[in-house]
Amino acid sequence: MSDDQSALDRLIALVPPPAEPVFGTGSWEELTADTGVRFPADYMAFIERYGRCEFARWMAIYDPREPSKEGEWDLSVWGEYRDLRDDSPEDYPLAMWPEPGGFVAWGSTIDGETFGWLTVGEPEEWPVLVLYRLDLELGPVYESMTEFLLGWASGLRYNGRGVDNAGLPLRCLAWA
Repeated sequence: MSDDQSALDRLIALVPPPAEPVFGTGSWEELTADTGVRFPADYMAFIERYGRCEFARWMAIYDPREPSKEGEWDLSVWGEYRDLRDDSPEDYPLAMWPEPGGFVAWGSTIDGETFGWLTVGEPEEWPVLVLYRLDLELGPVYESMTEFLLGWASGLRYNGRGVDNAGLPLRCLAWA
């Protein structure tokens, strides 16, 4: 069993997947062919179990296999960042997908944080970044998305911040 699978198993024990997950309509192969982005195996395994979801009552996790209403894939979710960088590149240096090494988002919180990867190297090596309202808040964190979520949901790390669920059990709901 790989470390990523072990992390997914521990995550499932901590935060069970939705009873009826909601999945994107495209395939991983179609997404890769159209965008040129091959996603990390642990992320695809997570999505295959959880689908797009509201994770631990606080974070939305995306299934990128759902194209926008215009039929386009938007893996960065941050066109606004590109606009700001065009005006002030010294303040906004982060590359955004589809630029080489660009940021690809996989989730966001109700507090304005966006979680994703810096797409440098092989997908299994991509570091996790956390952006808060257009600024880098945390990263790079060199672990898989599943390991990152496991640590975050366990409340064990990331600037002393984890999920504060006010004593309620952690849950994951399908996000339609």
